[in-house]
Amino acid sequence: MPRQLAGGPHGLTRAEVTASQRARALQALVEIVGERGFAEAKVADVLDRAGISRKTFYELFATKEECLFAVFDDVVQCVRGSVRTAMERGVTPRERLDAITDSVLEWVDAEPELARLCLVEVPSTGVAGQRRLTAILSWLSSAIADVLGDLDVPDVLPELLVGGVHQMVLNRIVADGGAHVAALAPDLSDVWADLERRAA
Repeated sequence: MPRQLAGGPHGLTRAEVTASQRARALQALVEIVGERGFAEAKVADVLDRAGISRKTFYELFATKEECLFAVFDDVVQCVRGSVRTAMERGVTPRERLDAITDSVLEWVDAEPELARLCLVEVPSTGVAGQRRLTAILSWLSSAIADVLGDLDVPDVLPELLVGGVHQMVLNRIVADGGAHVAALAPDLSDVWADLERRAA
């Protein structure tokens, strides 16, 4: 976590101070939500762990939910970049699907707290959170549609594939924190290979 700034002169600009405060608040919320869930996370706990004042928190975020959504939005930006990079690794649809799948599963393995926050806690907040999750799943479906390119597949297939993998990952996060998500990769690769053969 970014360290709390010491009082007095520190040579940082106001923008740098604000960025540090924001990063500490986001990290604190991720940790607290990981420990007890979003419903039980208190702003006071975030303030204490992040080392910021209540006034500073509400200058950065209008609500606790807005802080949560800021974490989600930062994660989505990283996931989009990772998926775009993965799409460039392979040549065939199967190779590109493998690369995308690996990038997503590796992220869940590496960041289980963030994965749970994004896939479980954010949609639990209501319509606003559900819309955020739906937006990134729709974007992933569009990316998969681009990967499948000219293959003879139904128009609904990309959405079906993304929805299916999302549910499989979610099931494992809820069951055991996502500890066995990486084990999905070989079986999914076989599915992509079969899909490529049938649709070519």
